[in-house]
Amino acid sequence: MAMNDLLTIGTSGVVSSQRLLTTTSNNITNVNTPGYTLQRTFYSADVLGGVRDGYTERVINNFAQAQMFRDLSTYRNREAYLQEASNIDTILSDDALNISPKIDDLFTQLHAVTDNPTALSTRELALSQFGALSDRFRALSEQYTIQENAINEDLEVKADEVNVLLRNIHEINQEIQALGGSPLDGDKATLADQRDQAIRELSELMSINTVDEPNGTRLVFLQSGQALVLAGDVAQINMVLGDPDNTQRDMTLSLAGVPRVIGYDDIGGKIGGLLEYRKSAMDVSRNQLGQMSIALMDAFNQQNRLGMDLNGDLGLDIFTLPTFDGKELSSNTGTGQILGSFVPGEGDQVTPYDYRVTFTSPTNFEIQRYEGDKPIDAVIAGTTPPTNFQIDGLDLDLSSGGFAAGDRFILQPTRDAAVQMTVSMTQPEKLAFAAPIRVERELNNRGNAEVTIDDIYDTDPASSYFTLPGGYDINGPHEVRINAAGDYEVFDGTGALMGTAPAASAGQQIFATAGLVPDPGFDINIDGDAMQGDVFTVGYNTEGFNDNFNALEMVNLQQDDLVRKSLATTGDNKMTLNDAYASIVSFIGGKTSEARTSEAAAKSLFEQSEQRHLSISGVNLDEEAANLVRFQQAYAASAQVISVAQDTFNTLLSSVR
Repeated sequence: MAMNDLLTIGTSGVVSSQRLLTTTSNNITNVNTPGYTLQRTFYSADVLGGVRDGYTERVINNFAQAQMFRDLSTYRNREAYLQEASNIDTILSDDALNISPKIDDLFTQLHAVTDNPTALSTRELALSQFGALSDRFRALSEQYTIQENAINEDLEVKADEVNVLLRNIHEINQEIQALGGSPLDGDKATLADQRDQAIRELSELMSINTVDEPNGTRLVFLQSGQALVLAGDVAQINMVLGDPDNTQRDMTLSLAGVPRVIGYDDIGGKIGGLLEYRKSAMDVSRNQLGQMSIALMDAFNQQNRLGMDLNGDLGLDIFTLPTFDGKELSSNTGTGQILGSFVPGEGDQVTPYDYRVTFTSPTNFEIQRYEGDKPIDAVIAGTTPPTNFQIDGLDLDLSSGGFAAGDRFILQPTRDAAVQMTVSMTQPEKLAFAAPIRVERELNNRGNAEVTIDDIYDTDPASSYFTLPGGYDINGPHEVRINAAGDYEVFDGTGALMGTAPAASAGQQIFATAGLVPDPGFDINIDGDAMQGDVFTVGYNTEGFNDNFNALEMVNLQQDDLVRKSLATTGDNKMTLNDAYASIVSFIGGKTSEARTSEAAAKSLFEQSEQRHLSISGVNLDEEAANLVRFQQAYAASAQVISVAQDTFNTLLSSVR
C-alpha cells in the first residue's frame, strides 16, 4: 500500500495544528465568558501517513454538571429564605419597633395611677400609653405587610424571568435540532453553552432535572416531575392571586393550556425559598403577633369592665376587638358565608393557628387547625343548627346558610389582628380604676375581723347582681352576719337569707362556699376573730373614686399568663405578654439561625460541585498556554516538513536537467 507523500503529510499537519491553535485560542479568549465550556479538538492518524480530518467537541461531564445545577438550586433556595428571615429578625429586634418596652411603659404608667387614681393627668398618660402600644403593634404588623408585598412583587419578577429562560431553552433546542449532525459537534458548542447557561440561571430560580435526547435537545422538568420544556411545547409560569387568600401569590404552571398550582416543596430554588419562608415563618410569626394583641386587648377590656370609672359607672371596653371573615375557595358551590369574632373574656384561649372549614354536607362540617400549611391536632366536627360555633376563643357565625357539600373556607383570625388594634376609649375618666363594690365592717362589731374583696370576676348585669350604668341589685348579697355557731349568714337587700357559709370555711370566699345562686360575680373574705352578731355590709362603691383596687388588678396583668402557648387545657399552657413577644422573637431567631446554617452548608456543597464541574469543563489558562506553545511548535514542524518536501522536489528536478 502506497504512503502519502511528504507534502500531503506536512500539509495535514499544518492544517491540524492550525485548528488546534484555533480551538486553544478560542478557549483562552472565552475564559471569562459566562457559561463557556472548554473545547478540545481531536485527530487520529491516517493509515497512509499524516492526520485524518478531526472533530471539535465540548469537554463536559453531564453528571457533574447536573449535580452542580442541583446544588446551586438548593443554595439559592436557602439563601432566599435566609435573606427574608434575617429581615424580619432585624425588625423584631429593632428598638424602634420592639413591643416589650412599650408594654413596660404602659404598666409603669398604671403603677403611677395607683398612687392617685382620681388625677386626670395620670389617667390621660395611661390612656396615651394604650394608644402608643397600639401604634407599636400596628407599626410592627405593617412591616409584615410590607414584606409580604415585596415578596409578591419579587415572585412576579422571578416568574417572568423563568418564562424568558424556558422560551430561550426551547428555541435553542429547536436551533440545535435544525442543525442536525452529532450532538457533540463543535459547531453546536456555542448554542449548547447558551442553553446550559440558561439552565443554570433557571436552576437558581427553581429545582429542575434535565433529560438529553439523541437529537441533541434537552428536556427540562421540575424536580417533582412536572414538564417545563418538551420537544414541541414549553410551560408558562404565572403568579396568580391566592385561592382563597388573595393577599398572597401562588405559582401556577400551565402546559397545553392547563394551569396547576405548584407548592413550594415542588418548586425549590429562589422561588421555593420565598414561598417556604412565607408559609413556615412569616405567616406563623405574624399570627403569633396577632394572637398576642388579642390576648392583651381582651385582658384589659375584661379588667376594665370589672371596675368603676371616675363617673361612678361600670367600666367599658378600652379596645375594639377586630372581626374576621372566612375566605371561601373559588370552587365553592354554595352561597354560605362564615363571619368570625373573638369571644370576650376568652382572649387567653385564642391560638396563632389558621383554620380550614370543610363542609361534608350542607349542615355538617369539619375544622382543622393549621400552622402555616401543616395540620395541627385532630379534626373537630361541627353541625348546624345552632348557627354559631365556638372554638379556641373564636365565635363562628354560620347563620347565612346556603352551604353545600365540598365547600371550603380558610379562617385567619389573628393574621391581621395586630394591624387592626384600636383604642376605642377616648375619655380618661372612663378608665375604671376603682372596685365597683365596697365592703365594710359595722363600727359596733365586737370582734376584730376585717372584710376584704377576694375577687371581682363578673359585672355583666345579665349574669351578676350589678346594674347599668353603675349600681347594685337589692336582691344581691348586702350583708353578712355571724350567728351563734360562728357561721356566715348572707342576706340580700330585703333582709332575706340567701345562704350560709359554715364556720369551717374560716371566712374565705364566703359567697362561693354558701353556694349563692345566681353567682353574685364577686366574692369576699372575712379575716380575724368574728364574734356572734358581727355584721359586714356589701354595696356599690358609690363615691369611692380614690379606690385603686382595679388599677392594681390591671398592674398585675403584667405578671399574669394571658397568652396561650399550647393546645393543652391543663399544665403550663399559657405565658405572659413579655414572654409571648420573646417567643415570637425567639421563633424567628431560631428560623434565621437554622436558615443560616443550612445556607452555609448548601453554599459549601455548591462550591465543591462547581469546582468539580470547572475542573472538567472550565478553561485552565496555564494548560491552554502550554498547549498554545505545543501546537505552535507542531505547526512550525509541519511547515518544515512541507519545506523539506519542496527542497526534495527541487533537488529531483535539478538532477534531471
